[in-house]
Amino acid sequence: MLLRLIAILFLASSVALGQGAQGVLQKSKALKLTDSQQQQIRVVLSKTAKEYNELLSQGQGKPDLNRKLNALRQGAEKKALKFLTEEQRTTWDQLNRRSLPAPVENGATTSPPRDGSLIIPTIDELKSPPSRGAFGPSTTLARTVPHPVSGTGYLILTDHTDETALTALKQLAEARGGELMTLKSLGTLHKDARKVELVQEAIREVSPRFVAIAPMMESYRENMHLCLLRILSGLDKDPELDTFPGYLIASNPTKLAELIEQTIQFRPREVDEIRPVSMGAIEDSDGRRYRSYQKAKVMQKMFAEGGKESPAIIVTTKKSHTERDDYPELPAGEGNIEMSPTSERHTFESLSIPAELAIEESNMLFMFGHGTTNRICGIDIDAFAKTGFDDGIIFCGSCMSAAPYDADRVDLSSMRDDKRFAFQAMDNGAVAMLGHMGLCGGFPKVFPMAEQVLAGTSTGEAYQQLMNSIIGDKAIPDYYRGHDGPKGPANAYLYVLLGDPSLMPVKK
Repeated sequence: MLLRLIAILFLASSVALGQGAQGVLQKSKALKLTDSQQQQIRVVLSKTAKEYNELLSQGQGKPDLNRKLNALRQGAEKKALKFLTEEQRTTWDQLNRRSLPAPVENGATTSPPRDGSLIIPTIDELKSPPSRGAFGPSTTLARTVPHPVSGTGYLILTDHTDETALTALKQLAEARGGELMTLKSLGTLHKDARKVELVQEAIREVSPRFVAIAPMMESYRENMHLCLLRILSGLDKDPELDTFPGYLIASNPTKLAELIEQTIQFRPREVDEIRPVSMGAIEDSDGRRYRSYQKAKVMQKMFAEGGKESPAIIVTTKKSHTERDDYPELPAGEGNIEMSPTSERHTFESLSIPAELAIEESNMLFMFGHGTTNRICGIDIDAFAKTGFDDGIIFCGSCMSAAPYDADRVDLSSMRDDKRFAFQAMDNGAVAMLGHMGLCGGFPKVFPMAEQVLAGTSTGEAYQQLMNSIIGDKAIPDYYRGHDGPKGPANAYLYVLLGDPSLMPVKK
Protein backbone atom coordinates (compact mmCIF):
# COMPACT_ATOMS: atom_id res chain seq x y z
CA MET A 1 0.00 0.00 0.00
CA LEU A 2 2.96 2.27 -0.77
CA LEU A 3 1.21 5.12 -2.56
CA ARG A 4 -1.75 5.26 -0.18
CA LEU A 5 0.55 5.59 2.80
CA ILE A 6 2.45 8.36 1.09
CA ALA A 7 -0.83 10.10 0.31
CA ILE A 8 -1.85 9.90 3.98
CA LEU A 9 1.46 11.44 4.97
CA PHE A 10 0.79 14.42 2.72
CA LEU A 11 -2.26 15.26 4.81
CA ALA A 12 0.07 16.34 7.62
CA SER A 13 1.25 19.96 7.60
CA SER A 14 5.00 19.77 8.05
CA VAL A 15 7.96 20.92 6.00
CA ALA A 16 10.17 18.26 4.44
CA LEU A 17 13.73 19.30 5.24
CA GLY A 18 15.75 17.06 2.91
CA GLN A 19 15.48 16.22 -0.75
CA GLY A 20 16.40 12.57 -0.22
CA ALA A 21 18.24 10.30 -2.63
CA GLN A 22 15.63 11.03 -5.28
CA GLY A 23 16.58 14.72 -5.18
CA VAL A 24 20.17 13.80 -6.03
CA LEU A 25 19.07 11.55 -8.90
CA GLN A 26 16.85 14.28 -10.32
CA LYS A 27 19.92 16.48 -10.79
CA SER A 28 21.97 13.72 -12.43
CA LYS A 29 22.56 15.66 -15.65
CA ALA A 30 23.72 18.82 -13.90
CA LEU A 31 25.91 16.74 -11.56
CA LYS A 32 27.20 14.60 -14.46
CA LEU A 33 26.58 11.41 -12.51
CA THR A 34 28.08 8.26 -13.98
CA ASP A 35 25.96 5.15 -14.55
CA SER A 36 27.69 3.54 -11.59
CA GLN A 37 26.89 6.47 -9.30
CA GLN A 38 23.25 6.47 -10.40
CA GLN A 39 22.99 2.75 -9.72
CA GLN A 40 24.46 3.16 -6.23
CA ILE A 41 22.08 6.01 -5.42
CA ARG A 42 19.10 3.98 -6.64
CA VAL A 43 20.04 1.26 -4.16
CA VAL A 44 19.88 3.90 -1.39
CA LEU A 45 16.51 5.11 -2.72
CA SER A 46 15.09 1.58 -2.77
CA LYS A 47 16.16 0.85 0.81
CA THR A 48 14.88 4.20 2.02
CA ALA A 49 11.47 3.72 0.39
CA LYS A 50 11.05 0.46 2.29
CA GLU A 51 12.10 2.00 5.63
CA TYR A 52 9.95 5.06 4.90
CA ASN A 53 6.79 3.04 4.52
CA GLU A 54 7.51 0.76 7.47
CA LEU A 55 7.88 3.90 9.58
CA LEU A 56 4.63 5.26 8.18
CA SER A 57 2.62 2.13 8.93
CA GLN A 58 3.98 1.90 12.48
CA GLY A 59 3.87 5.59 13.35
CA GLN A 60 0.51 6.86 12.10
CA GLY A 61 -0.99 9.29 14.58
CA LYS A 62 2.23 9.72 16.57
CA PRO A 63 3.30 13.35 17.07
CA ASP A 64 6.95 12.75 16.11
CA LEU A 65 6.18 10.90 12.85
CA ASN A 66 7.06 13.79 10.54
CA ARG A 67 10.29 14.49 12.39
CA LYS A 68 11.36 10.87 11.96
CA LEU A 69 10.37 10.84 8.28
CA ASN A 70 12.32 14.02 7.62
CA ALA A 71 15.32 12.55 9.42
CA LEU A 72 15.11 9.45 7.23
CA ARG A 73 14.93 11.58 4.09
CA GLN A 74 17.92 13.66 5.19
CA GLY A 75 19.86 10.52 5.99
CA ALA A 76 19.20 9.11 2.52
CA GLU A 77 20.40 12.35 0.98
CA LYS A 78 23.64 12.21 2.96
CA LYS A 79 24.24 8.61 1.88
CA ALA A 80 23.64 9.51 -1.76
CA LEU A 81 25.99 12.50 -1.55
CA LYS A 82 28.82 10.24 -0.38
CA PHE A 83 29.02 8.81 -3.90
CA LEU A 84 29.73 12.26 -5.38
CA THR A 85 33.18 13.56 -6.21
CA GLU A 86 34.39 16.77 -4.61
CA GLU A 87 33.62 18.69 -7.80
CA GLN A 88 30.11 17.18 -7.98
CA ARG A 89 29.49 18.05 -4.33
CA THR A 90 30.42 21.67 -5.04
CA THR A 91 27.96 21.69 -7.95
CA TRP A 92 25.28 20.21 -5.68
CA ASP A 93 25.79 22.99 -3.13
CA GLN A 94 25.61 25.63 -5.86
CA LEU A 95 22.41 24.12 -7.29
CA ASN A 96 20.72 24.16 -3.91
CA ARG A 97 21.78 27.70 -3.15
CA ARG A 98 20.09 28.76 -6.41
CA SER A 99 16.93 26.74 -6.02
CA LEU A 100 15.91 26.91 -2.37
CA PRO A 101 14.16 29.89 -0.75
CA ALA A 102 16.19 31.62 1.93
CA PRO A 103 14.91 31.11 5.48
CA VAL A 104 12.97 33.88 7.17
CA GLU A 105 14.79 35.38 10.12
CA ASN A 106 13.61 37.85 12.73
CA GLY A 107 10.26 38.31 11.04
CA ALA A 108 11.81 39.64 7.84
CA THR A 109 10.24 38.79 4.51
CA THR A 110 12.31 37.13 1.84
CA SER A 111 12.21 37.46 -1.91
CA PRO A 112 11.77 34.30 -3.92
CA PRO A 113 14.38 33.39 -6.51
CA ARG A 114 14.14 34.96 -9.94
CA ASP A 115 11.27 32.56 -10.72
CA GLY A 116 9.81 30.58 -7.84
CA SER A 117 8.11 28.26 -10.32
CA LEU A 118 11.50 26.75 -11.14
CA ILE A 119 11.64 25.35 -7.62
CA ILE A 120 10.09 21.88 -7.43
CA PRO A 121 8.83 21.65 -3.84
CA THR A 122 7.38 18.68 -2.02
CA ILE A 123 3.68 18.71 -1.17
CA ASP A 124 4.57 19.34 2.48
CA GLU A 125 6.60 22.38 1.44
CA LEU A 126 3.69 23.69 -0.62
CA LYS A 127 1.42 23.35 2.40
CA SER A 128 3.86 25.21 4.65
CA PRO A 129 5.91 27.55 2.42
CA PRO A 130 8.76 29.55 3.99
CA SER A 131 7.11 32.77 2.75
CA ARG A 132 4.16 33.85 0.66
CA GLY A 133 4.88 33.34 -3.02
CA ALA A 134 8.12 31.48 -2.36
CA PHE A 135 7.22 28.84 -4.93
CA GLY A 136 5.69 31.15 -7.51
CA PRO A 137 2.04 31.58 -8.62
CA SER A 138 -0.80 29.08 -8.22
CA THR A 139 0.67 27.29 -5.22
CA THR A 140 -1.82 28.05 -2.42
CA LEU A 141 -3.79 24.83 -2.03
CA ALA A 142 -7.52 24.80 -1.32
CA ARG A 143 -8.32 23.51 2.15
CA THR A 144 -10.78 20.63 1.99
CA VAL A 145 -12.46 18.91 4.91
CA PRO A 146 -14.97 16.04 5.08
CA HIS A 147 -18.65 17.02 5.19
CA PRO A 148 -20.68 13.97 6.26
CA VAL A 149 -23.93 13.23 4.47
CA SER A 150 -26.92 11.55 6.07
CA GLY A 151 -28.22 9.85 2.93
CA THR A 152 -27.48 6.23 2.09
CA GLY A 153 -29.03 5.69 -1.33
CA TYR A 154 -27.97 6.10 -4.95
CA LEU A 155 -29.98 8.32 -7.30
CA ILE A 156 -29.68 8.91 -11.04
CA LEU A 157 -31.22 12.10 -12.45
CA THR A 158 -31.69 12.17 -16.22
CA ASP A 159 -33.60 13.79 -19.04
CA HIS A 160 -32.55 11.20 -21.64
CA THR A 161 -35.31 9.77 -23.81
CA ASP A 162 -33.15 7.58 -26.03
CA GLU A 163 -33.75 3.89 -25.33
CA THR A 164 -30.04 3.00 -25.44
CA ALA A 165 -29.24 5.60 -22.80
CA LEU A 166 -32.21 4.72 -20.59
CA THR A 167 -31.48 0.99 -20.70
CA ALA A 168 -27.89 1.61 -19.62
CA LEU A 169 -28.95 3.98 -16.82
CA LYS A 170 -31.45 1.41 -15.53
CA GLN A 171 -28.66 -1.18 -15.48
CA LEU A 172 -26.48 1.17 -13.43
CA ALA A 173 -29.33 1.89 -11.01
CA GLU A 174 -29.82 -1.85 -10.53
CA ALA A 175 -26.08 -2.44 -10.06
CA ARG A 176 -25.90 0.30 -7.41
CA GLY A 177 -29.19 -0.61 -5.73
CA GLY A 178 -30.45 2.85 -6.59
CA GLU A 179 -33.29 4.72 -8.25
CA LEU A 180 -33.71 6.42 -11.62
CA MET A 181 -35.56 9.74 -11.69
CA THR A 182 -36.46 11.14 -15.13
CA LEU A 183 -37.17 14.81 -15.78
CA LYS A 184 -38.44 16.59 -18.88
CA SER A 185 -35.38 18.83 -19.15
CA LEU A 186 -32.37 19.32 -16.91
CA GLY A 187 -31.19 22.16 -19.14
CA THR A 188 -34.22 24.38 -18.52
CA LEU A 189 -34.99 23.32 -14.94
CA HIS A 190 -33.45 26.52 -13.53
CA LYS A 191 -36.14 28.61 -15.27
CA ASP A 192 -38.98 27.16 -13.18
CA ALA A 193 -38.63 27.81 -9.43
CA ARG A 194 -41.61 25.59 -8.60
CA LYS A 195 -40.12 22.62 -10.46
CA VAL A 196 -36.81 23.19 -8.68
CA GLU A 197 -38.61 22.92 -5.33
CA LEU A 198 -40.42 19.75 -6.41
CA VAL A 199 -37.19 18.10 -7.59
CA GLN A 200 -35.45 19.06 -4.37
CA GLU A 201 -38.25 17.58 -2.28
CA ALA A 202 -38.23 14.37 -4.35
CA ILE A 203 -34.46 14.04 -3.75
CA ARG A 204 -34.98 14.52 0.00
CA GLU A 205 -37.44 11.63 -0.01
CA VAL A 206 -34.90 9.34 -1.70
CA SER A 207 -32.18 10.51 0.73
CA PRO A 208 -29.26 9.65 -1.57
CA ARG A 209 -25.59 9.50 -0.66
CA PHE A 210 -24.57 9.59 -4.33
CA VAL A 211 -26.33 11.55 -7.08
CA ALA A 212 -25.35 10.68 -10.64
CA ILE A 213 -26.63 13.30 -13.07
CA ALA A 214 -27.03 12.13 -16.68
CA PRO A 215 -28.06 15.08 -18.86
CA MET A 216 -28.54 15.04 -22.59
CA MET A 217 -25.67 16.89 -24.26
CA GLU A 218 -27.92 19.85 -25.14
CA SER A 219 -28.95 20.15 -21.46
CA TYR A 220 -25.36 20.24 -20.20
CA ARG A 221 -24.62 23.93 -19.56
CA GLU A 222 -23.50 26.29 -16.80
CA ASN A 223 -26.98 27.24 -15.54
CA MET A 224 -27.96 23.58 -15.35
CA HIS A 225 -24.89 22.96 -13.20
CA LEU A 226 -25.56 25.97 -10.95
CA CYS A 227 -29.19 24.87 -10.55
CA LEU A 228 -28.17 21.38 -9.45
CA LEU A 229 -25.62 22.82 -7.02
CA ARG A 230 -28.41 24.91 -5.51
CA ILE A 231 -30.68 21.88 -5.22
CA LEU A 232 -28.06 19.61 -3.68
CA SER A 233 -26.69 22.24 -1.30
CA GLY A 234 -30.21 23.07 -0.13
CA LEU A 235 -31.21 19.64 1.12
CA ASP A 236 -30.58 20.77 4.70
CA LYS A 237 -29.92 24.06 6.50
CA ASP A 238 -26.19 24.45 5.87
CA PRO A 239 -25.07 25.93 2.51
CA GLU A 240 -22.73 23.06 1.57
CA LEU A 241 -23.36 20.11 -0.74
CA ASP A 242 -25.22 17.38 1.12
CA THR A 243 -24.60 14.53 -1.33
CA PHE A 244 -21.71 13.22 -3.43
CA PRO A 245 -22.56 14.25 -7.04
CA GLY A 246 -21.10 13.61 -10.48
CA TYR A 247 -22.09 13.74 -14.17
CA LEU A 248 -22.63 10.69 -16.34
CA ILE A 249 -22.09 12.18 -19.77
CA ALA A 250 -20.62 11.20 -23.11
CA SER A 251 -20.92 12.42 -26.70
CA ASN A 252 -23.92 10.24 -27.60
CA PRO A 253 -26.16 7.52 -26.09
CA THR A 254 -23.97 4.69 -27.41
CA LYS A 255 -20.87 6.17 -25.80
CA LEU A 256 -22.83 6.74 -22.60
CA ALA A 257 -23.83 3.06 -22.55
CA GLU A 258 -20.18 2.09 -23.01
CA LEU A 259 -19.16 4.37 -20.13
CA ILE A 260 -21.82 2.85 -17.86
CA GLU A 261 -20.75 -0.70 -18.71
CA GLN A 262 -17.15 0.29 -17.93
CA THR A 263 -18.30 1.83 -14.67
CA ILE A 264 -20.18 -1.28 -13.58
CA GLN A 265 -17.18 -3.49 -14.35
CA PHE A 266 -14.60 -1.16 -12.74
CA ARG A 267 -12.86 -2.34 -9.57
CA PRO A 268 -10.69 -0.25 -7.24
CA ARG A 269 -6.96 -0.57 -7.91
CA GLU A 270 -4.26 -1.57 -5.49
CA VAL A 271 -1.80 1.23 -4.88
CA ASP A 272 0.96 -0.52 -6.79
CA GLU A 273 -1.35 -0.73 -9.82
CA ILE A 274 -1.53 3.06 -10.19
CA ARG A 275 0.48 4.22 -13.22
CA PRO A 276 0.56 8.04 -13.16
CA VAL A 277 1.71 10.49 -15.80
CA SER A 278 1.75 14.30 -15.63
CA MET A 279 1.60 16.94 -18.35
CA GLY A 280 2.71 20.54 -17.95
CA ALA A 281 2.93 23.29 -20.57
CA ILE A 282 5.39 26.17 -20.81
CA GLU A 283 3.38 28.84 -22.64
CA ASP A 284 3.20 32.29 -21.02
CA SER A 285 5.61 35.14 -21.70
CA ASP A 286 5.40 36.64 -18.21
CA GLY A 287 6.23 35.47 -14.70
CA ARG A 288 3.73 32.61 -14.99
CA ARG A 289 5.61 30.84 -17.78
CA TYR A 290 6.87 27.93 -15.66
CA ARG A 291 3.91 27.43 -13.30
CA SER A 292 2.35 24.50 -15.20
CA TYR A 293 5.74 22.88 -15.80
CA GLN A 294 6.32 23.11 -12.05
CA LYS A 295 3.02 21.41 -11.20
CA ALA A 296 3.75 18.45 -13.47
CA LYS A 297 7.15 18.08 -11.82
CA VAL A 298 5.63 18.39 -8.34
CA MET A 299 3.38 15.43 -9.11
CA GLN A 300 6.32 13.48 -10.48
CA LYS A 301 8.31 14.25 -7.32
CA MET A 302 5.43 13.23 -5.07
CA PHE A 303 5.17 9.81 -6.69
CA ALA A 304 8.97 9.43 -6.72
CA GLU A 305 9.04 9.90 -2.94
CA GLY A 306 6.80 6.85 -2.74
CA GLY A 307 9.20 4.85 -4.91
CA LYS A 308 7.02 5.13 -8.04
CA GLU A 309 8.38 6.37 -11.36
CA SER A 310 6.05 8.56 -13.42
CA PRO A 311 6.74 10.39 -16.68
CA ALA A 312 6.38 14.17 -16.93
CA ILE A 313 5.36 15.37 -20.40
CA ILE A 314 6.59 18.95 -20.82
CA VAL A 315 5.08 20.85 -23.76
CA THR A 316 6.78 24.12 -24.79
CA THR A 317 4.91 26.29 -27.29
CA LYS A 318 7.39 29.12 -27.99
CA LYS A 319 10.88 28.67 -29.35
CA SER A 320 12.06 31.75 -27.46
CA HIS A 321 11.33 29.93 -24.19
CA THR A 322 13.88 27.23 -25.02
CA GLU A 323 16.52 29.93 -25.58
CA ARG A 324 16.11 31.50 -22.13
CA ASP A 325 18.95 31.13 -19.61
CA ASP A 326 16.52 29.81 -17.00
CA TYR A 327 14.83 27.23 -19.27
CA PRO A 328 14.86 24.00 -17.23
CA GLU A 329 16.94 21.01 -18.18
CA LEU A 330 14.70 18.10 -19.19
CA PRO A 331 16.87 14.99 -19.48
CA ALA A 332 14.94 11.95 -20.71
CA GLY A 333 16.76 9.77 -18.20
CA GLU A 334 14.98 11.55 -15.36
CA GLY A 335 11.50 10.72 -16.59
CA ASN A 336 10.96 13.76 -18.81
CA ILE A 337 9.23 13.61 -22.19
CA GLU A 338 9.91 16.90 -23.95
CA MET A 339 7.74 18.25 -26.76
CA SER A 340 9.70 21.20 -28.17
CA PRO A 341 8.47 23.85 -30.64
CA THR A 342 9.84 24.15 -34.15
CA SER A 343 8.63 27.74 -34.60
CA GLU A 344 8.19 30.83 -32.48
CA ARG A 345 4.53 29.98 -31.80
CA HIS A 346 3.70 26.33 -32.01
CA THR A 347 0.47 24.43 -31.38
CA PHE A 348 1.09 20.71 -31.61
CA GLU A 349 -1.22 18.93 -34.03
CA SER A 350 -0.18 15.53 -32.73
CA LEU A 351 1.38 13.97 -29.65
CA SER A 352 4.94 12.78 -29.84
CA ILE A 353 5.20 8.99 -29.88
CA PRO A 354 6.78 8.86 -26.38
CA ALA A 355 4.03 11.15 -25.02
CA GLU A 356 1.21 9.10 -26.54
CA LEU A 357 2.73 5.86 -25.27
CA ALA A 358 3.12 7.31 -21.79
CA ILE A 359 -0.55 8.35 -21.69
CA GLU A 360 -1.82 5.06 -23.08
CA GLU A 361 0.26 3.04 -20.60
CA SER A 362 -0.93 5.16 -17.66
CA ASN A 363 -4.20 4.96 -15.75
CA MET A 364 -4.02 8.32 -13.98
CA LEU A 365 -3.30 11.56 -15.83
CA PHE A 366 -2.62 15.02 -14.39
CA MET A 367 -2.80 18.00 -16.80
CA PHE A 368 -1.67 21.60 -16.25
CA GLY A 369 -1.65 24.29 -18.92
CA HIS A 370 -3.92 26.64 -20.81
CA GLY A 371 -7.09 25.35 -22.40
CA THR A 372 -9.73 26.46 -24.90
CA THR A 373 -12.50 24.58 -26.69
CA ASN A 374 -10.06 23.10 -29.23
CA ARG A 375 -6.68 23.22 -27.50
CA ILE A 376 -5.22 21.99 -24.23
CA CYS A 377 -1.68 22.25 -22.84
CA GLY A 378 -0.44 23.56 -26.19
CA ILE A 379 -1.90 20.60 -28.11
CA ASP A 380 -4.85 20.41 -30.50
CA ILE A 381 -7.61 18.33 -28.92
CA ASP A 382 -7.89 16.44 -32.21
CA ALA A 383 -4.42 15.07 -31.39
CA PHE A 384 -6.08 12.92 -28.71
CA ALA A 385 -8.68 11.45 -31.10
CA LYS A 386 -7.05 8.02 -31.19
CA THR A 387 -5.43 8.09 -27.75
CA GLY A 388 -6.65 5.33 -25.46
CA PHE A 389 -7.59 6.43 -21.92
CA ASP A 390 -8.81 2.96 -20.96
CA ASP A 391 -10.28 3.02 -17.43
CA GLY A 392 -8.21 6.14 -16.77
CA ILE A 393 -8.74 8.80 -14.12
CA ILE A 394 -7.96 12.35 -15.27
CA PHE A 395 -7.36 15.41 -13.10
CA CYS A 396 -7.30 18.41 -15.43
CA GLY A 397 -6.31 21.92 -14.35
CA SER A 398 -6.86 23.54 -17.76
CA CYS A 399 -9.54 26.09 -18.58
CA MET A 400 -12.60 24.97 -20.57
CA SER A 401 -11.60 21.30 -20.56
CA ALA A 402 -15.27 20.43 -19.93
CA ALA A 403 -16.92 23.43 -21.59
CA PRO A 404 -20.50 22.89 -22.83
CA TYR A 405 -21.49 23.18 -26.46
CA ASP A 406 -24.50 25.35 -25.53
CA ALA A 407 -23.02 27.80 -23.06
CA ASP A 408 -24.47 30.45 -20.75
CA ARG A 409 -21.17 32.01 -19.59
CA VAL A 410 -19.89 33.09 -23.02
CA ASP A 411 -21.10 32.59 -26.58
CA LEU A 412 -19.52 29.39 -27.91
CA SER A 413 -21.87 28.94 -30.86
CA SER A 414 -19.03 29.44 -33.35
CA MET A 415 -17.07 26.67 -31.62
CA ARG A 416 -19.68 23.91 -31.70
CA ASP A 417 -17.50 21.83 -34.00
CA ASP A 418 -14.64 21.81 -31.48
CA LYS A 419 -14.75 18.54 -29.56
CA ARG A 420 -14.19 19.29 -25.89
CA PHE A 421 -11.28 17.49 -24.28
CA ALA A 422 -13.48 15.99 -21.55
CA PHE A 423 -15.81 14.32 -24.02
CA GLN A 424 -12.89 13.15 -26.17
CA ALA A 425 -11.30 11.52 -23.12
CA MET A 426 -14.53 9.93 -21.85
CA ASP A 427 -15.40 8.66 -25.33
CA ASN A 428 -11.91 7.14 -25.55
CA GLY A 429 -12.23 5.12 -22.37
CA ALA A 430 -11.61 7.39 -19.38
CA VAL A 431 -13.86 6.39 -16.49
CA ALA A 432 -13.66 9.63 -14.47
CA MET A 433 -12.41 13.18 -14.98
CA LEU A 434 -12.27 16.41 -13.01
CA GLY A 435 -12.62 19.32 -15.43
CA HIS A 436 -13.94 22.86 -15.65
CA MET A 437 -16.61 24.53 -17.76
CA GLY A 438 -14.86 27.91 -17.73
CA LEU A 439 -11.72 29.52 -16.32
CA CYS A 440 -10.05 26.96 -14.05
CA GLY A 441 -8.07 27.64 -10.88
CA GLY A 442 -5.63 24.87 -11.77
CA PHE A 443 -3.38 22.97 -9.40
CA PRO A 444 -4.56 24.62 -6.13
CA LYS A 445 -8.02 23.12 -6.71
CA VAL A 446 -7.12 19.98 -8.66
CA PHE A 447 -4.52 18.57 -6.28
CA PRO A 448 -6.64 18.57 -3.08
CA MET A 449 -9.26 16.42 -4.83
CA ALA A 450 -6.62 14.12 -6.31
CA GLU A 451 -5.04 13.75 -2.88
CA GLN A 452 -8.31 12.46 -1.44
CA VAL A 453 -8.83 10.03 -4.31
CA LEU A 454 -5.30 8.66 -3.86
CA ALA A 455 -6.10 8.12 -0.18
CA GLY A 456 -9.02 5.84 -1.08
CA THR A 457 -11.94 8.28 -1.18
CA SER A 458 -14.66 7.96 -3.82
CA THR A 459 -14.51 10.49 -6.65
CA GLY A 460 -17.89 11.91 -5.60
CA GLU A 461 -16.87 12.51 -2.01
CA ALA A 462 -13.55 14.03 -3.05
CA TYR A 463 -15.39 16.30 -5.49
CA GLN A 464 -17.91 17.28 -2.80
CA GLN A 465 -15.06 18.32 -0.51
CA LEU A 466 -13.53 20.44 -3.27
CA MET A 467 -16.84 22.14 -4.05
CA ASN A 468 -17.60 22.76 -0.39
CA SER A 469 -14.22 24.48 -0.02
CA ILE A 470 -15.44 26.88 -2.73
CA ILE A 471 -18.99 27.25 -1.42
CA GLY A 472 -18.02 27.78 2.23
CA ASP A 473 -20.82 29.66 3.94
CA LYS A 474 -21.96 31.48 0.79
CA ALA A 475 -25.02 30.97 -1.38
CA ILE A 476 -24.59 29.60 -4.90
CA PRO A 477 -24.26 32.64 -7.26
CA ASP A 478 -27.04 33.81 -9.56
CA TYR A 479 -27.55 32.17 -12.92
CA TYR A 480 -25.96 33.58 -16.04
CA ARG A 481 -28.45 35.86 -17.79
CA GLY A 482 -27.04 35.64 -21.27
CA HIS A 483 -23.31 35.40 -22.00
CA ASP A 484 -22.36 37.61 -19.05
CA GLY A 485 -18.65 37.24 -19.74
CA PRO A 486 -15.80 34.90 -18.87
CA LYS A 487 -15.33 36.05 -15.29
CA GLY A 488 -17.77 36.69 -12.48
CA PRO A 489 -18.64 34.94 -9.22
CA ALA A 490 -20.26 31.88 -10.81
CA ASN A 491 -17.11 30.87 -12.71
CA ALA A 492 -15.45 29.59 -9.53
CA TYR A 493 -18.25 27.01 -9.14
CA LEU A 494 -17.89 25.45 -12.60
CA TYR A 495 -15.69 22.50 -11.65
CA VAL A 496 -17.36 19.30 -12.80
CA LEU A 497 -16.77 15.63 -12.07
CA LEU A 498 -17.50 13.41 -15.04
CA GLY A 499 -18.19 9.78 -14.16
CA ASP A 500 -19.97 7.75 -11.52
CA PRO A 501 -19.56 9.59 -8.18
CA SER A 502 -19.48 6.29 -6.27
CA LEU A 503 -16.37 5.19 -8.16
CA MET A 504 -13.43 4.43 -5.88
CA PRO A 505 -10.29 4.41 -8.05
CA VAL A 506 -7.86 3.38 -5.29
CA LYS A 507 -8.40 0.79 -2.58
CA LYS A 508 -8.29 2.03 0.99
